[in-house]
Amino acid sequence: MKYQKLFEKGYIGGVEIRNRVAMTAMGNGLATWDGEASPELIRFYEDRARGGCGLIFTEFTRVDENSGACNPNQLCIASRKHVRSVQRMAECVHRHGAKIFVQLHHGGREAPPALNGGRQPMGPSAIINQVNGLVSAEMTKAEIDEIVGKFVNGAANCKKAGIDGVELHAAHGYLLGSFISPYTNKRTDDYGGNAENCCRIVTDIIRGIRAACGNYPVCVRINGSDFVEGGITLDYAVQVARILESAGADAINVSCAVYETVPNMIEPNYYDEGWRKALAKTVKARIRIPVVAVNTIKFPATAEKLLEEGVSDFVGVSRGQMADPEWVNKTRAGREDLIRKCMGCMQCNKSVVMDGYLSCAANPVTGRGTMYNDEYLIRNGDGRRVVVIGGGPAGMQAAIVLAKRGFRVDLLEKKDYLGGMAYLATVPPHKTMVAEFIKTLTAEMKEVGVAVHMNTSADVKTVKKLEPYAVVVANGGTEIVPKVAGLEAANVHTMEEALLKKVTFSGKRVAVIGGGMVGLETAHYLCQDNQVTIVEMTATPGATMYPTVRNKLLSILKDEGVELLLNRALSAVEGDSIVMDCTDSREPRQERLTVDEVVIAAGRKPNLSLYHEMEKAFGKVVMAGDCMMGGCILEATRTGNDNVWFL
Repeated sequence: MKYQKLFEKGYIGGVEIRNRVAMTAMGNGLATWDGEASPELIRFYEDRARGGCGLIFTEFTRVDENSGACNPNQLCIASRKHVRSVQRMAECVHRHGAKIFVQLHHGGREAPPALNGGRQPMGPSAIINQVNGLVSAEMTKAEIDEIVGKFVNGAANCKKAGIDGVELHAAHGYLLGSFISPYTNKRTDDYGGNAENCCRIVTDIIRGIRAACGNYPVCVRINGSDFVEGGITLDYAVQVARILESAGADAINVSCAVYETVPNMIEPNYYDEGWRKALAKTVKARIRIPVVAVNTIKFPATAEKLLEEGVSDFVGVSRGQMADPEWVNKTRAGREDLIRKCMGCMQCNKSVVMDGYLSCAANPVTGRGTMYNDEYLIRNGDGRRVVVIGGGPAGMQAAIVLAKRGFRVDLLEKKDYLGGMAYLATVPPHKTMVAEFIKTLTAEMKEVGVAVHMNTSADVKTVKKLEPYAVVVANGGTEIVPKVAGLEAANVHTMEEALLKKVTFSGKRVAVIGGGMVGLETAHYLCQDNQVTIVEMTATPGATMYPTVRNKLLSILKDEGVELLLNRALSAVEGDSIVMDCTDSREPRQERLTVDEVVIAAGRKPNLSLYHEMEKAFGKVVMAGDCMMGGCILEATRTGNDNVWFL
C-alpha cells in the first residue's frame, strides 16, 4: 500500500480506530435550532464515515442550554432530550466502521449575548475582549463547579448515546481555553497564577468524567500557541499537555490561535501545508498519550509525511473531508486525482459565521447531503445529447452531473484551457489549490465520459449540428470596463491580458483599476516586479471578500509596498498619468497619478446574450455561473450542479 502510516490502526484509550485520519471538529450550522442532530447533520457525518475516515470529532457541542452558545444552530448534549438524535448519529457513523467523539464546548468569553438570552459572556477574569469589545463576567467558584458538572453530564449523555469518547474543547479562547491561557486568566486563586491552577477546571472535568463514566476516552483540544503577546507559548503548551496527561486524558489534540489571531486558526489559502507542525511535534515528544493535530493538509502525501516525521499520531484532515467526503477512500484506491481538495477559500467558515448552513466552493453537495447526493440523481439521460457551453467550474460541474445522469455530454470551450475565470485565479501567488481544483474537475469529466472540445466557439449553428436534447449556457460574464477617455492607449490593458502574460512589464509604475477581489489579486501578482497602486472607487477594498481572507491579503500587499487609493474613480487615462475623481468629496475634485501602465480589473457582470440566442433556437436551455449571476467558485459550482439536476 502506498501510504503505510496513514492506514495503520490506532488507539485512543480503549477505542480502536481503523486508520490515522481524523476529521477534527468544525462548526457547521446543520443542527436544529434547539441543538438536535438534524437529518442533514447526521448525513454529513455518515458520508465522511462511509468515505473511509477513521475518527470523526463532531462540531463544538454545547453542554449548557442557557449559556455558552456560539452558533444559533449548534449541536447540544446538555440534557436527556438530546441523547436520542446523537444516538442516531453514532449509529449511522458506526455502520460504516468509523468511530465518533463528541467535542464538548462552552463559548465562555466568545459567546455572543444575542445567542444566550442577553447574558454577559463569562470567563476566568473580568477583562475586555478585543474582538467583540465585551467584558467577561468573572466566574465564582460556585459557577466553576456548576460548569464542571455540565461538562461531566454532557460526557455521560454521550456515553448513553453510544458515542465512542469525548473531546474537551480547551482551545481557541473558549471557556476552558480562556482558563488555561495567561492571556485571559488573571486570577490569583486556585484557578490561576500557574499552569497547574489554570488547568484545574479541565482536570476537574477529566476526573469528574472518570468518576461518572469509568474508563471512557477523553481527548482534550489545546492551543500549541495563542499567537498573542502574554498568551500560550509552545513551552507552556507542553506543560499543559503533561498536566492533562497526568489527570487522565487519553489524547491531546493540538491546535492554535484565538479569535484575535483567527487567520492562524482557520487558515485561508495564504498558508502552506504543515506550517504549524512544530507545535504538535514538540508536544508529542514530551507526552506518552496519542496526539491529534491539524496541519492545513490538502494532499495524502503530506499526511503520510507528517506521520512519518512523528508530528502526530493522527492527522486532522478536516476541511479536506468537508470538500470531499471520499478523501480517504480515494486515497486508498490510488485515485488522488479525483479528490476535490480544499482551496482555502474560507467559504465554509463564512457560511457558518453568517448564520447559514455549511457550504463549500469545491463541493456543492456539502451541507446538502439529504438533497443532492448522487443516490438521488434521476438517471434518465438514456444517452441523449446535452451540449454544455463553457469550461469554467459551472460548466464542468454541470457536465459531470449530466453525465452521471446518463446523458451524452459535449462540452464546448472557446479557449485552449479549461477553468474560465478560475484559471486566471490560479496565476496570483498562493492560488495553486485553485489550479488543483481545475485539474480535479477535468479528471472527473474524463472519468464520467464527458467529451471536451477545446478551441470551439459556440453559436446556434454549431450547436444545432450536434442535435442536442438540451443546452447548458455557462459561458461566463463580461468584463466591466469603465466608460472613460483614453482606454484605447497602448499602456492600458485588461486584467486577463496581464494574468495570461499577453502583456508583461517589470520595474514599472502600475495602476490597477478596481479594488475588489479581482483587483487585489491582480495587484498581488503584478507587485512582484512592479510598483503597484490600486485605485478603488469605494471606501472598502475587497468589500465582498470574507474578512479573514481580505485582511490577510491586504496585510501582504502592504508588506509588498502596494499603495491603496480609496474613494477614487478613474476619470481618464492621459499619457503617462491617470485622472481620478474623488468620490468622498462633497465638492467636485480630481487627482492625478503618474503611471507607466494601467490594468483594468473592475470585475465582471452577467451576460445573457448567448442564453437568449440559444433559448430561441432550442427547447430546453438553462444557465449556470457568471453569465447569469456574479459570484465566485461557490456560485459557479452550485448553479452548475443545481440547475441541471432535473433538466
